[in-house]
Amino acid sequence: HPATPFVAFGLGFCAAMTSSSSLAQGRLCDKGCQRPAFAAYATCCTYCQGPEGPHARDCAQKVELVGYRRTNEPTPAFSSQIVVRAICAELYRSFDKFGRMDPFALVDWCYEDGRTVSIGRTKTAARQHMNPVWEHSCKTMPYSGNGSGDKIHFQVLEENLGGLVQSTFCGDATVPVDALLSGARTISPGLMQTQPQPIPLHKRGENTGQIVVQILIHLPESQQAALNQFTYVDAKRFVTPVRRLGVSGGTAPFFSLELAAVEGKHSGDYWIGKDLSRAMDEVHFYEKVKSLSKHASREMQALYNFMFQYDGILKATEEGVEGGGELELLVLQNMRHGRKSLRLLDIKVGEKTAAANWMGKSRLAALKQALIDEHTNSQAEGFRLEGFDGQTPVLLSMDPLLDLGGGEGHSKSTQKKARRLMLQRLPAAEMLMHYLDLHSYDASIPPSSELAEVVLDETCKQLVGLTVACCSTQSPQKWIGSSVALGFDDGFSLPGYEDGQGFTPADEAELRKSVLVKIFDWGRSELNTLEEHSERTAEEQQDRLDFWRLYVGGIQRLAWEAARQYRHRFGNPNGWKKAQLVVYDFDSMTDSDFIGQVFADLVETPETTAPLLTADGVPVSGKDGPSTLTYSITWRRFAEQSRLQGAWSVRIVRAEKLPVCDTVLWASRASSDPFVKVFAYSEDESYRCVQRSTVKVKNLDPTWDETFDLPVAKPEHASLEALVGSPKAEDFPIGLMLPAVAYTLEVPKAETEGLKYWKELMNAICGRQFRSFLV
Repeated sequence: HPATPFVAFGLGFCAAMTSSSSLAQGRLCDKGCQRPAFAAYATCCTYCQGPEGPHARDCAQKVELVGYRRTNEPTPAFSSQIVVRAICAELYRSFDKFGRMDPFALVDWCYEDGRTVSIGRTKTAARQHMNPVWEHSCKTMPYSGNGSGDKIHFQVLEENLGGLVQSTFCGDATVPVDALLSGARTISPGLMQTQPQPIPLHKRGENTGQIVVQILIHLPESQQAALNQFTYVDAKRFVTPVRRLGVSGGTAPFFSLELAAVEGKHSGDYWIGKDLSRAMDEVHFYEKVKSLSKHASREMQALYNFMFQYDGILKATEEGVEGGGELELLVLQNMRHGRKSLRLLDIKVGEKTAAANWMGKSRLAALKQALIDEHTNSQAEGFRLEGFDGQTPVLLSMDPLLDLGGGEGHSKSTQKKARRLMLQRLPAAEMLMHYLDLHSYDASIPPSSELAEVVLDETCKQLVGLTVACCSTQSPQKWIGSSVALGFDDGFSLPGYEDGQGFTPADEAELRKSVLVKIFDWGRSELNTLEEHSERTAEEQQDRLDFWRLYVGGIQRLAWEAARQYRHRFGNPNGWKKAQLVVYDFDSMTDSDFIGQVFADLVETPETTAPLLTADGVPVSGKDGPSTLTYSITWRRFAEQSRLQGAWSVRIVRAEKLPVCDTVLWASRASSDPFVKVFAYSEDESYRCVQRSTVKVKNLDPTWDETFDLPVAKPEHASLEALVGSPKAEDFPIGLMLPAVAYTLEVPKAETEGLKYWKELMNAICGRQFRSFLV
């Protein structure tokens, strides 16, 4: 390649890197002033002439940066903070077989002890081919001084098919941090910056291009105020070393923490550790909450109560890592503490989950996030399901790639992305149905209706409390992309059943303790106090108000959806009249195909085989004859102390001779993927609910043997007042406020009217009107 200014500069830079090994030796300035030589240079600065200097104006700051004094002792960790900027790249050839490339870069921080931390992933420079421009700023990293041995690893890759398949490696480079700091200049008090530096990229020995990077250095003086706010916990309180558990969302490593001794009500694994290097954007939020919660107003304190407890930062070593460096962990409340098996929903709140130029989010990244919002449940209902720990057999049987040949034919990465998209598109009614799915897969074991009823009742009460806390907050918040966690212990044991007492009040109290409703994920959120809000400009105040409306609207909608799910699943005191058993063929890319249905009166019915009928009442036939569905119905009365009268148990046994539905895309399949939905209706159809079975892939004669409960409520637990925990609810019409979920296409007028009543109820419970937040 012809020489370019960037290439020439890069060759000189490589020479500097080659000599950078001497940095670790702590060389002093050749002029005899006893200051350290800066980076790969022989002198401390360009002005130095001898023992008495003179020195450049920023020379003393550089001495602090590299971390050596006359005794050559390294400065403490966090002496400086470094931001790596990946500006652009020049590739010398195309790595795509056809068309223009879509390059992106990955940046990793490599500690001397072998640990590697991902600090940045640039945007994908779509169709920018061999000259991508990113202008990406990576996460801030602590720099402990010259000779630390830390390095930065840069990779450039070509994205294929929008990230659905493995990216093509274009080249990489590993550079000592000390060498990258060469030539840094002060640009403002407490801030230094290097010139853009081209770094050669190599792939199997071939020079494939260069990536241009720049370093920003926040000097200690500019960091001291922030560092003084950090709360460090006593390492003696915990058993060390700590054990790595895994990651959250594929990015943040978590570590198991064990208290060395009981601390009041806290013991064992009450706390969990989150790698601080992946949580730098959250630690300041937690520290501010910790500080303000000590003297917060009553309204803000109510909101803090729904956040996970934060104890401070723990310095510890990792188990199984020989000679490993010291970890710094955020010490957070462990959601799994005291729970045998946690079923957990991670629900991202707000119609808009990103904002351009807000806390590092670029305009392009915000646009991509807006497309996700538009095509998921975020814009439909104001929130979306991001994660589901403890997924049920029904949900696991729903293969999102089934119409593309099944998940087995795709990479794990593609399977993960497809399942995540499926979860993100679930409406609230289906999300909560799966969350509460405790139906039985064994005919000898009854479903756990009493457990599910208590869980949803407690969830509703806590969501109402969260809504009231949000509405009562005096200063609007800009919480973008934060989440609500709904969880409970689905491994909860019932000692009452073992001694024949049934579900006792003591069981109920223990189960309610396992239910959690918490708000978390503060990476792109600020905590806006009333004093701070009053000092903002009119435009800034309106911006906070707009985003707070979206957040509160999502919380309100989630609470409303939970309340109407409760009313129609567990709040029917009048009994159920009939069940509609509908067999569908599961399709992952389109709506599932209707196969046939059976209507059954809810009376004691022994095992019965009935013909499947079309919507017009015509018998359905498969290739081997008429299609049938076998089921049975029994009534179970619960113990006197139960919150429910009892339940109709509908057992779906099997179907036979189903028709072939999958013949278009994959002719080789020539089968169906059946599942059953169990609809229940009260006599006047004012109460309606639905549950569903597992999917039986490629099976025309499926056997399920799954049992579903249709509970009948006790009147004292079915009122709106009992559900929301406020006497003010008696003034509102529960039937209009909590209409049945529209499982078919219906005019959404009922939902609009119901939400209007719900907001008015929340206002009444708050005791004042917060129309600016709720409109």
